[in-house]
Amino acid sequence: MDNKPTVLDYLSQGFMIFGIAVLTLNIFCLLFGDSAQEISTIFTLGSAGLSVTTMLQFLLAIGITILFRFIFMTDILIKKMPLAVRVITMFAAAFLNIMVFVILCGWFPIDNLTAWIMFLISFAISCAVSTAVSLFKEKTENRKLAEALNKLKEEE
Repeated sequence: MDNKPTVLDYLSQGFMIFGIAVLTLNIFCLLFGDSAQEISTIFTLGSAGLSVTTMLQFLLAIGITILFRFIFMTDILIKKMPLAVRVITMFAAAFLNIMVFVILCGWFPIDNLTAWIMFLISFAISCAVSTAVSLFKEKTENRKLAEALNKLKEEE
């Protein structure tokens, strides 16, 4: 059974990630927005929320990350690359993508070591959670397919 992703699959994934990012950022705005207002362009409105500029920046960053997923996690452009190398390369590309946005958009000061440490921790947690969810989803799908195959064999 070949389940090739469609453009709608990528759009739905992108908007799901965007929704989670905006929700998380708004929570951070409520908690830290006023104190971070002068430090980061993300918090220009303080605890009032996110600016349209910030949301569009995050939408673009997520869109680029989804493009990386298409490039590295399908066989359409890269044919023979082990899964582990694909995952590591995709996370590295996503990390570089976010670094570019941090620098170009002023998401946080590039000379602030604490900000970079917090970013690295949050990126590592995000990578671990997304990998765990993906593995769980794949395991669940494989189990369902195995059950369906066993049921089909029993019917024959």
